[in-house]
Amino acid sequence: MRCLSFVLIALLAGCATPERLTAKAIGCATRDVTIAPSAFSRKGMKTAWCATCRDKLYRCATNAERSRITCVASREGDGCQ
Repeated sequence: MRCLSFVLIALLAGCATPERLTAKAIGCATRDVTIAPSAFSRKGMKTAWCATCRDKLYRCATNAERSRITCVASREGDGCQ
């Protein structure tokens, strides 16, 4: 039972959340990243989102496996504004 608990905790600790992926992509601490409301979240998309860190807004996207992430500064009309 302890082994199962340990494995479960280890797996959950490594989850690729949007906050963690964003932090890694833009060089920001995970605790400083906030996922912002966006056209992507309203549509229920899980591979694109908007996030803020240090008062800057970013548009982020990843593949289905969450093995690649790209975040760029948000611009008007990109779904984040």
